[in-house]
Amino acid sequence: MTVAEPRCPACSITGMEHIVSRESHEKSRTREPWFVVVHCSGCGHVYGVIAKHVFSHSTPPRFVLPRE
Repeated sequence: MTVAEPRCPACSITGMEHIVSRESHEKSRTREPWFVVVHCSGCGHVYGVIAKHVFSHSTPPRFVLPRE
């Protein structure tokens, strides 16, 4: 069975080795990159941007008063 190689829609280069990613220059306070850009190594066509540093809502601890 033959597996199809990915092909860049902009320059038609084929192969997984041409799909690369690069971390953003901007960093959070903890020095983590904000996002990763996935692009073609041949022409620079951007396949997508993936969020890497995500804010999460922390739930405060629940305080339950005992019944009397």
